[in-house]
Amino acid sequence: MEKIVIRVIERPSDESPEKIIKWFCVVFGLSDNDNGNDIGVQILKKFIMDSDSRKSGLSSSDLKLSPRVPKSTAIYHLNRFISSGLIVKKGRKYYLRATNLLRAIEEIEYDIDKEFRKMLDTAMEFDRMFSIPKKSSKIRRGYQ
Repeated sequence: MEKIVIRVIERPSDESPEKIIKWFCVVFGLSDNDNGNDIGVQILKKFIMDSDSRKSGLSSSDLKLSPRVPKSTAIYHLNRFISSGLIVKKGRKYYLRATNLLRAIEEIEYDIDKEFRKMLDTAMEFDRMFSIPKKSSKIRRGYQ
């Protein structure tokens, strides 16, 4: 995982699967709020709604997006999903990071927490090097 973007977007009041998938794409910066037929939404929907895709993975050709979508565009979007941590690539196939969306989000949360702990430890060591007094905030206490 190289970069994770998390946007603060209000959760949709309409609990339809399509709206929730769209919301996840917008939250992760993989889709904009306006585009109705977004490629990112189509891709994520395929991975989380199709049980065969979760088990055996998909190649970029297997996605079967609109005929107007070139394979290079599908690969571009798949790479964005890889960067976000939601999709992993093994050989020529792409897979949802975990067996379901909940588990994938939990794994991303774990990775983020681990990176923040490293940053906090480094910041503490840096402050110690320069004899800067340690002033812990309420937010920081949750990571100790």
